[in-house]
Amino acid sequence: MMNELKCPYCGNETVEVNKQGTDKYRCETCGKTFGLKSNEVVKDCHTFYFTYGGFHGGFKTILIEERYGFADMTLTPPIGISIDGEMKLRITLNEWQAIKDELFNELFILSWDEEYTDPDIMDGTQWDLKIKFDNRKKFETGGSNDFPERFDELLEYRDPYFEQVGAEENRN
Repeated sequence: MMNELKCPYCGNETVEVNKQGTDKYRCETCGKTFGLKSNEVVKDCHTFYFTYGGFHGGFKTILIEERYGFADMTLTPPIGISIDGEMKLRITLNEWQAIKDELFNELFILSWDEEYTDPDIMDGTQWDLKIKFDNRKKFETGGSNDFPERFDELLEYRDPYFEQVGAEENRN
């Protein structure tokens, strides 16, 4: 888990607790607010989907779906990395809760824009992120060659799961 609190819009650490409104924090640099005052959204989240890659390197995809008493994680590495195509893991609800805490309370992904696109690059990296909830509208964001401020931290958080796919492939 990350220690420093950073604005999801500008990346600066000049953040204060927001005394008004529904958001928990306010960035003193860009003036935008972010963060959840209630953990109900975190509890209601039951599905997380994230894919990232490009034409030449393929796409890495992670899907987490909450079940009764556990969560299923499906990792799909780029074509050519894995013969079987995907790896399925069962994680505890505590592990799933830790992932959701990171996504919502550290990376503040619900504050990310709907789309990030750099029109000056024709090929490159595309990504898509979707989150489904029990009692609210699904959240979707994505992009092509442009990314939110905290995107690299999402990739760093995701990478250890894909290292497991590589380790499993090396055992076979």
